[in-house]
Amino acid sequence: MTVDKIETLNFKTAKRAFVTRNVNIEDAKGYRSDLKPRNGDLCVARVKQLGHHQRIEQTDGRRARMFPGDMIIIAYSNRYATDQFEGKVPEAVEPCSLVAAGGIAATLLSRHSSTKKPTAIEPLGILCREDGSAMNVMDYALPKAAIDRTVRPHMALVVGSGMNAGKTTTVAAIIRVAKRAGLKVGAIKITGTGAGGDLWFYKDSGAKVTIDFTDAGHAATVGLNLSQLQNIADTLYAQAAKSCDIIIAEIADGLFQTETDLLMRSPKFQNMVDSVLFASGDPMGALAGVRHLRALGLIPSAVSGALTASDLAAKEAAAATGLPALTLSEFEKNEKVLSLIMKPAKPAETAAPVGITTGLGLAKDFSDEQFAAII
Repeated sequence: MTVDKIETLNFKTAKRAFVTRNVNIEDAKGYRSDLKPRNGDLCVARVKQLGHHQRIEQTDGRRARMFPGDMIIIAYSNRYATDQFEGKVPEAVEPCSLVAAGGIAATLLSRHSSTKKPTAIEPLGILCREDGSAMNVMDYALPKAAIDRTVRPHMALVVGSGMNAGKTTTVAAIIRVAKRAGLKVGAIKITGTGAGGDLWFYKDSGAKVTIDFTDAGHAATVGLNLSQLQNIADTLYAQAAKSCDIIIAEIADGLFQTETDLLMRSPKFQNMVDSVLFASGDPMGALAGVRHLRALGLIPSAVSGALTASDLAAKEAAAATGLPALTLSEFEKNEKVLSLIMKPAKPAETAAPVGITTGLGLAKDFSDEQFAAII
């Protein structure tokens, strides 16, 4: 075992990425290049050539400019972004790519055709403690807590058709609605790639608690199994439930993304969900999403997202799904919107499912059994 001492680097000037914000960096006594990287291992790297990401998001949220030769402290992880990069944890400490501004080091597998090549980095080694053991973001995760409240806080889940569907904007709008109603709001992001933008948006919108999967010990969630994903959901929910009346949860990417699909099909996770909103960029996506959720046994209370930027698209989505299409104006002005948002995703068997009785909407042209057969 060869441990290079931190003193050999200008370590204090290194730019620390967002995904390392919970790490006690004082634990780092050296770095090793002889270890095989694991998901979440911290590494110190040198910027070789700038590409798509010209800045790195630091622990305080500031996006600092990078220059060739800069030292950065980041984490190895997988990456999944349909409009940017796909990457995996490298097999060794070797040149690779910075595939997310929040601080993800990975071997590039693919990229969107409109995206520049990623910033090239040269990892020097995995950060280690005095005894030579690797430091990992999981070592600094929130402890799993029990929910010791009599009344379990309502959890409203926001899912979508894909990246940039308007999920986070929808979460932020719900936070503002709930806060106006006098509720203490928790906002949690269960899956995704570590970055601060969504958490800052939650916080700026008035959420009392804003935490995500990085607080549960994961720089990113792609490649995790169902048990790991459920543990993240449990940990974040329990943490927010300590002091909040309602919890708004977001799952990244779209319904067909592997980890999203694992969670949404899980009976245990479904039992955590009290209500569901679906965000989409277009009416066809809204229709497909509502159908898919119904096939899984979850009835959305409404659709929203980027499609509502167009009044015409919102009308199309409402007509197709038979559900309200909530625009930002609706969130701000409709006094009944909170009760609508909280409409149960699994109504009692004796109650008519949401939207079925109106006789409108293509999403109701099939029975639940037919929906399941389609999926």
